[in-house]
Amino acid sequence: MSRTPKEHFKRTKELAQALTKSDIYNWLVTKGYFPESYVLPPCFTVTQYPAFGKVYFQHTKNNFKPKISEFQQVHFPKTELTDRTFGIIDPEIHSDIAFTIAHNWDDIVSCIFHKDNKVSSYSFPIPVDDKKSGMIGELRSGRMIYEFIEMAENDVASIAFRYKYLLKTDIKNFYPSIYTHSIPWSLHDKSVVRHPSNRQNYDFIGNRLDKLFQNANDGCTNGVPIGPVVSDIISEIVLSGVDRELSKSLKNDVVVVRFKDDYRILAKSEIEGRSVIKALQAALKEYRLELNDGKTEIHRLPNGLFRHWVSEYHAVNPQPKEHYDYKHFKEVCLSVIKIDKNNPGTGVIDRFLADIVDKNYEVRIDELESKSLTKVISLLLMFAELRIKSFPKVLAIIEAILRSNFGSKHIDLIVEHLEEFLQELKAHEMNNRYLITWIIYFIRSNYLEDRLKEPYNFSDPIVCATHNDKFTVFDKCQDFKMFSDVQIVAKEVTLLEHLDVFKPQE
Repeated sequence: MSRTPKEHFKRTKELAQALTKSDIYNWLVTKGYFPESYVLPPCFTVTQYPAFGKVYFQHTKNNFKPKISEFQQVHFPKTELTDRTFGIIDPEIHSDIAFTIAHNWDDIVSCIFHKDNKVSSYSFPIPVDDKKSGMIGELRSGRMIYEFIEMAENDVASIAFRYKYLLKTDIKNFYPSIYTHSIPWSLHDKSVVRHPSNRQNYDFIGNRLDKLFQNANDGCTNGVPIGPVVSDIISEIVLSGVDRELSKSLKNDVVVVRFKDDYRILAKSEIEGRSVIKALQAALKEYRLELNDGKTEIHRLPNGLFRHWVSEYHAVNPQPKEHYDYKHFKEVCLSVIKIDKNNPGTGVIDRFLADIVDKNYEVRIDELESKSLTKVISLLLMFAELRIKSFPKVLAIIEAILRSNFGSKHIDLIVEHLEEFLQELKAHEMNNRYLITWIIYFIRSNYLEDRLKEPYNFSDPIVCATHNDKFTVFDKCQDFKMFSDVQIVAKEVTLLEHLDVFKPQE
């Protein structure tokens, strides 16, 4: 159902207000603790945590001293030369952050959906369902990104006929640039919390959240970890302050929507659009953030309204839910690779990988034989090289083939292919930690270790946890269990189920 951006914003607020505090806390410390499903295998899961109401670090008005810890880093290769670093927060600090957010949920919602805010956000971090008010869904933002982008496109398109220009921009290096002191600025107003008597007043929830995020990051005031949902909530709090600042200068003849740090502006003239960009720059400076000049675009409508790759993909694969013979599979693969090359960083590879799996998690590739199986695996791994984020999904599809009647007869061929790849990666372990973690999980969860030609040893904590069935980084936090035996988890959930961000909700 299409709504105007304002209607969407209002409805999301209503759904957020209907959530219970205990449900919010429980979801944040379980589903929201680790990064997205494509970052870590399903063995990284929270199965034990304290009941809602437990506070590890008590405060008085002028005294609050949470322990100082550091994030456990998870390295995800963003490009051939750079990593995106996800963070896992000390579970005791994280629990107190989650409790502070949940316990003060009314204030958080009032801030994010402030009455003076004219910018409509499409990135509420907790999954709410329009049909199930008061219930939290199972989704994380990996799925929500696809849903919200499509929703925002449709909602913006429904009113775009009134405008002539669409401007796009985003924030430079957003999560690592968030200034923790800006959390109370947004929650309580900058002039209030910067008053000398209030700077260290921990009765302000913003000051407590500021201190907790600092101490989770070895005392640093710059940056919040990428991955935990509590960071996504903090980002919405901070950007709600930016949006309110921007709203002061917005006229009624422009529309501004946001998904996380990504802004879309509808304007009737290019001059009006550019003036909004200037006002946004000024608002961001108030919160010590900057626009990404290299990603600022101006489009004359209807250009820029929809993602070009979606139309291109449907043109080369008009019946994506049909079964593929090898020849058809190969031709679509090559077309998808071409689309990805012309539209780098988009979701076309993810879309195709989702389409070749049916709702029962069976692969839609027919007439496989030994010769074509090798080619299919090679093409799938080629996708993984083009889009590292797709590598777990590629392994999930290979796992589904392995567990089919045909694939079970060719286990050695599949293992040989993967071990050859693993040996290449192991030569430079620290540069390939992400890929190695997923291959090790695949091998161990499918009982294939005995088929490897040689034993392996690793040094990275995340790889070691997957390899040895033991995550020791936060062992002192005895109230929490955050890792499960690989082979036990594998009996409960397949990789396709773990990674299925496209599956429609029931």
